[in-house]
Amino acid sequence: MNGSPLAREAVPVEAPAQEREESGRGLPEKGLGLALEILEQVARDTGGATAADIARAVGAPRATVYRVVNSLVRDEYLVRRPDFSGFLLGTRVLELAAVVGARRRPDHALVVERLRAQTGEAVHLFAFHRAGVAILDEDPAQPLTAPAVLLADPTRSAIGQLWLIARPERELSTAPRFTVRVSADDLRGFHEAYAVRGYAEQAALLASDRGCLAVPIRDGSSRPVGAVTLATSISRLSVAARHVNVLRDAAVTLGGLGALSGW
Repeated sequence: MNGSPLAREAVPVEAPAQEREESGRGLPEKGLGLALEILEQVARDTGGATAADIARAVGAPRATVYRVVNSLVRDEYLVRRPDFSGFLLGTRVLELAAVVGARRRPDHALVVERLRAQTGEAVHLFAFHRAGVAILDEDPAQPLTAPAVLLADPTRSAIGQLWLIARPERELSTAPRFTVRVSADDLRGFHEAYAVRGYAEQAALLASDRGCLAVPIRDGSSRPVGAVTLATSISRLSVAARHVNVLRDAAVTLGGLGALSGW
């Protein structure tokens, strides 16, 4: 496990050995303010800021910045770029942004609420990002069955399968929250099933009595940026498939609204 990309990602390769040994001691004194400055700097540098760049920008000693960056990576506020050339915002920052952003996007809320009323089923909205998926709008009347598992193992949900299909294979090993590695056979199966159906489907993988359908949302460049999903009981899953066209129409509307832009 210690030789895996996940284990290596928690320690910047630029850090001196002494700093790597001290990385488990937590944030230094006044580290919270510095951590926020570091996050702001990484957010401004969309190409992936290096630890040295960050240290220069925030005016802090490089050794101190290494230590704080290690803590932020460990806690998933930052992630390393796939080529280890710098840092990007991690899942915890992106999920927080989703919570705040959802309150400012009444248009997407109206679309999702309309879907729930039309289908009578649980409808959830997700966004794609570099490290996985984020929950943007969870159905309050019918919450997700196992959100932690859904976020950690993309093979067990329809939304996770869509994320896998949308990502270049070289990027799949860099998702820090995933607890599994996806085999080439599984990935090929997801691609083939999607090519036949035009949507992703899972049955009884998160809960023995529940299943889910997921339709991708694309931006103006046809890039998959998220998905709208419909969850229901296993006994109703085949019947619920009649709502796929409604989900697709909603996905086109959501893509046109730019509801998932910036992810």
